[in-house]
Amino acid sequence: MITLAPGAPSLAAGLKGECPDGYVVKAGLNTDFPHKGLKRAFIVYPPQGVAGAAPVFVPLTGSVESTMDNLTVPRSGATSLMAARGFLVIGPVRECAKQDPNLKAGACNGPGSGGWNWNPWFEGRAGSASGDQWKGDGGPDSSFLIAAVKCAAKTFPADARRMYLGGISSGGTMTNRALTFRSDFWAGGLPISGEWYVTKDDGTPLSFEAARAAVAAAPAKIHQGRVGPFPLKRRLDPMIVITVWGGANDLWKCDGVLCADYRPSTQAASNYFASMKDVVHVACTAGHGHMWPQVNTQAFNTWALETLASHPKGSDPGTFKLTPPPEGYACKLGRFTDHYPEG
Repeated sequence: MITLAPGAPSLAAGLKGECPDGYVVKAGLNTDFPHKGLKRAFIVYPPQGVAGAAPVFVPLTGSVESTMDNLTVPRSGATSLMAARGFLVIGPVRECAKQDPNLKAGACNGPGSGGWNWNPWFEGRAGSASGDQWKGDGGPDSSFLIAAVKCAAKTFPADARRMYLGGISSGGTMTNRALTFRSDFWAGGLPISGEWYVTKDDGTPLSFEAARAAVAAAPAKIHQGRVGPFPLKRRLDPMIVITVWGGANDLWKCDGVLCADYRPSTQAASNYFASMKDVVHVACTAGHGHMWPQVNTQAFNTWALETLASHPKGSDPGTFKLTPPPEGYACKLGRFTDHYPEG
């Protein structure tokens, strides 16, 4: 059951629906949604058993699994099932998939262009000078996700105080980007094995190994990163973030060579979010590796989303109560303290 945090307003605040001229959202696949000069697509699963404005969940797939995999395949999350728990589920299609919700890796699994680091989502600025344009601009995916939600809300009533997104791998990285740039809109999120693209304090890039070493040497530090604005905002609007690490095997290889380690990236993300006085941060560790959580998957999805929905925007962080997660997950308030030996 979806509940409100103690002290939060009891009535859902409906989000004002806004669509491009003539565009009408329907249940199922919506295509040719105009945004930033592109034609985008998203899939809508209406909430079940909800009278009035419903909480929203926007799930984001990673590099190799399709949007439909994430929405319907159990090992990939089957996130559309959250509609049966009362959520309006909106599954965006990656721009690299050219509106095809069934495209798996293909063009979406590789380096980015146009100043972006990685291709599935516009989720982190490139380390070269071409990425400088995105230091203070969230980019076309960050704004597309909001535009899609607002348009869907014109057909399906949505709770303006309970807007959440979450994703795996590049989708988790995109979640980090959206939350750091647009905490004014989102009430929170679920970044699973997302990147932070750790940099030097002055924003210049670090090599993969140097970034790993920097976090290991200072596991409690606020690390700058190419995922969010530079410099990182000193304050975020009130929200709740659940960061998930898949354990020691939460790694990714590019052409057989290790190119991503989500131990330092989830550590850096948790340090930043947990340092914000108006943000409730929950750090969750599991052992499934670099995948959508595999143990008690639907129990975890339900726990995570109902935990998010229990803390709508405007709730007092001091009133938040963390309930136990399903078996297979260790979750605590604050930043991760299990990633590195700490004195």
